[in-house]
Amino acid sequence: MSSKGSVNNSQTKSQTSDFDTELAQIIPEMPDATRLKFATFLDSADNPLPEFKQQFIDSFQKFETLTQTDSQVRPLLPEGTTEETLAKELAKVDGSQSILKAEQQEAADIFNLMFESLSKLEPCDDIEEIRKLANAPTLAEAFPQEEEFDFSDLVDAMPQESAEIFHAAIACQLAGMTKPAKLLFKLFTQRQFIDANEGYQSLQTDITKYKGAIETAKHHSKKGENSHHASNRKRKEFAIGLFKEKPYKNPKQATERLFPSINDYANSINHPFTSEYQGFQTVYRWFLAERKNK
Repeated sequence: MSSKGSVNNSQTKSQTSDFDTELAQIIPEMPDATRLKFATFLDSADNPLPEFKQQFIDSFQKFETLTQTDSQVRPLLPEGTTEETLAKELAKVDGSQSILKAEQQEAADIFNLMFESLSKLEPCDDIEEIRKLANAPTLAEAFPQEEEFDFSDLVDAMPQESAEIFHAAIACQLAGMTKPAKLLFKLFTQRQFIDANEGYQSLQTDITKYKGAIETAKHHSKKGENSHHASNRKRKEFAIGLFKEKPYKNPKQATERLFPSINDYANSINHPFTSEYQGFQTVYRWFLAERKNK
């Protein structure tokens, strides 16, 4: 019997080693110790959803394929386009922002499918355990540290707001509340890949800025209009356009986040604010009025 058990243990270790190697190829940025723990957990008998292992691998492989494929806008850009000139060149391409948004959404959808498999997870019968997990101060504290797999290893680098959404999603799933869990997982991937993706959001904002400058130049060339009033209107329209792109807690938060881009745009159309303070207050008043008009 002990010989058979030894063989089984050896096979399990071999499988885990193979899986760990596979994970290293598709998630090279994950720390070695964390990756090994994750591989061990997914390969163990304690894993309540064995099929999630394959879904996890499939999702990351699809994502890797997606990231290695050139964007649809790449053939439309001139040779010599660099990271510094990318936004300016994309502003000249019709529909570039919609294409980028669709591609980013495709990446989010890949991971939505992975989380879909969690809907098959059996709910927990112990309501007190669910309450304890749901009300834990943080996602890392929701899981006992003494367990073989330390879940906190996977969430240390996760932004706080994203971790809170993920925390709520897991709590709903364990409580058998599948529908709200799906919505929260979807919100989580949407935030990670789109709303809180600084690189993506910065690129979209820069494209909008350059588009505004292009439209202003076209308008001036056709109409010969370069009055203070017209430039101020363009500046305000650009600011309100950014404000409407995504929700903000209040006009002040929106001003703090968007003013640098608005200030750059104002300078690009040769209609700068008198000072940074004056510009900030002006943009804040625009956003305040826009919020009241809704």
